[in-house]
Amino acid sequence: MSASATKETFWYQLRLQLRVIWALMLRETVTRFGREGLGMLWMIAEPAMFVIGVMIIFSFIETGYPYGISPAEWLAVSYPTLLFWRNGTGRVTKAIEINRALLHHQPIRPMDIIYSRILLEFSSSIAVFLFLFPFFIVFNICHLPGNILTMSIGYLLIIWFSFGFVLIMAGLAELSETIEKTSHIILYLMLPFCGVFIPTFLVPEPYRSYLLYFPLIDAVDYFHHGYFGSSVPSYYNMKYTISALIGMTLFGLAISGIAIRRVENS
Repeated sequence: MSASATKETFWYQLRLQLRVIWALMLRETVTRFGREGLGMLWMIAEPAMFVIGVMIIFSFIETGYPYGISPAEWLAVSYPTLLFWRNGTGRVTKAIEINRALLHHQPIRPMDIIYSRILLEFSSSIAVFLFLFPFFIVFNICHLPGNILTMSIGYLLIIWFSFGFVLIMAGLAELSETIEKTSHIILYLMLPFCGVFIPTFLVPEPYRSYLLYFPLIDAVDYFHHGYFGSSVPSYYNMKYTISALIGMTLFGLAISGIAIRRVENS
């Protein structure tokens, strides 16, 4: 086969798989949210109500953070970041097993099912943030970012972490029933260590240095640095974070591949 024919076949297969993933996303959206009432708008409305509810509750029980940060502002900026890995894990766990019947259609691969659910959850989380953040600025809950480029890069790092983490959890859940049953416990135990509820600058040394080995903390703090600027201390190590995220992604792809082969052979 010539190089041009190989290239043409590659792009054809890529377009085909992208159409498959898009179709699976639409199918999952209709299955989950239905066509009645708000329909697909629930993809934004449901997590948005959750974010606002958490902001209201913590505004009553928290007196505030240092540097003049209100609980509402901190959570308005921080809480949407955990929607990626928390909601993504919940939706992808056992996704291949549940949708095994779809694999009878030749163009659909097991990874397409995982990717479609990850992309749907990530799209929902991004849409919620982009929808709510301008309103928070208008109502004077938040201010404009100190450095929008740094904030955007931090947001992408959080998405990258969530992608690797969700892949790992999806693969382990397919391989182990214990992981499947305890995945929600793992997610709850991660809450104190995600940089959302406990700001890194409030954690004393040497515990803060230990926390920074968790790449999610670095990514969230870099995101905070982009929003708050130099007015709030931030702690991160980008070289370590990127190296850790590459490792997580490769391990997630490997463990998902092992899980897929087990499902296909069972």
